[in-house]
Amino acid sequence: MLALLLGSLLVLLLLGVPVFAALGISSLLYIIIAGIPPLIVVQQMFNGIDQFALLAVPFFILAGILMNSARITDELFGFARALVGHLPGGLGHVNITASLIFSGMSGTAVADAGGLGTVEIKAMRDQGYPAKFAVGITAASSTIGPIIPPSLSMIVYGVVANESIGRLFAAGIVPGLLMALALHAMVWNLSLRHRYPREKRASLSAILASLRSSFPALLTPIIIIGGIMSGIVTPTEAAVVAVLYALVIGAFWYRALGAGSILRGLLETFETTAVVMLMVSASAAFGWILVRENIAAVFSAAILSLASEPWQALLLLNLILLVAGMFMETVAIILILTPIIVPVLVAFAIDPVQFGVIMVLNLMIGLITPPIGLLLFVMARVADVSLVTVIRACLPFMVPLLTVLFLITIFPPLTLTIPDLLFGE
Repeated sequence: MLALLLGSLLVLLLLGVPVFAALGISSLLYIIIAGIPPLIVVQQMFNGIDQFALLAVPFFILAGILMNSARITDELFGFARALVGHLPGGLGHVNITASLIFSGMSGTAVADAGGLGTVEIKAMRDQGYPAKFAVGITAASSTIGPIIPPSLSMIVYGVVANESIGRLFAAGIVPGLLMALALHAMVWNLSLRHRYPREKRASLSAILASLRSSFPALLTPIIIIGGIMSGIVTPTEAAVVAVLYALVIGAFWYRALGAGSILRGLLETFETTAVVMLMVSASAAFGWILVRENIAAVFSAAILSLASEPWQALLLLNLILLVAGMFMETVAIILILTPIIVPVLVAFAIDPVQFGVIMVLNLMIGLITPPIGLLLFVMARVADVSLVTVIRACLPFMVPLLTVLFLITIFPPLTLTIPDLLFGE
């Protein structure tokens, strides 16, 4: 029966069937042949999306769309340009800094690459940067988005693993900053080696003028992250606040949000949210079947036979997640694998909050890994270059990301210190 379930899923995915449909169809085949009452599976699908924390998903999606429509990305890019554009390979550093700031608003890598990435690549091309460098650093810096809070991937993991969303958000702060620093170091090295252009250092008055213009946009991550970390709002409430704030500054401060752009944002949000919820519900049914087949116990026993220390188990899980990220969508992997992996975490006394950050970072690396990394296709469209060019551009930038992944795997305090300070151990 298990072979039927996994085999049918693999065949459907190879045929190009959407992931949520492949999960649903393979689950349906299993319950028909196993003689399980369909109502049970429907209940599992409903239970999968009947989670209060998931209400944050459409609001953070809408907030990101509105910010992209309201010239906020242009303001952030301008401020980052005034701040670090004078460094070697200036616009590469600007790219990373702008993505780091924007990551505190959108929560998704695709929103960063599709919105801010358009501005970044155009500016880098205009200054004569090689397309390969511009595409590579834009894709790599976009992966910071789901690590720095807020993060849609962290929300989904928290729901499935029954972990505090606030602790998960706090745990992503240091790894996100480390990712930015590692990418800055690589850009600095490449820029000195290839003599990439740098801009004239901005005067203090120019920096202050840019700060004044972008200040409402810069307040967004402070409001979202500060509200959550201080306990004033829950992550779901923070998502609503983010939407309201984006509407106010977009419509009244920057005067770039009209009724038409708001309506388009709502329609895009409905469409994206529907896909996410279909994925969650189909994965809930698929996951229930895996639990019924006792896959978690088998997987846990296999890891226990191969590893004797927590770090060894984490390295094995990293390898599994990196491979899975090459072939499947982020949300689907979190929904399917988390229930299977949790017993391993318990057996090795691994903190599930630390592992949540490790899992999401693995899957962000998967977004720029062939054959089906989603960011590869987004960047090919944004930069108007071939997929092969994007793949070649992204591969070198995986090195700093993998380095950070190794560090947070080996040193748990990098992820756990801030949540322990804010929320207690």
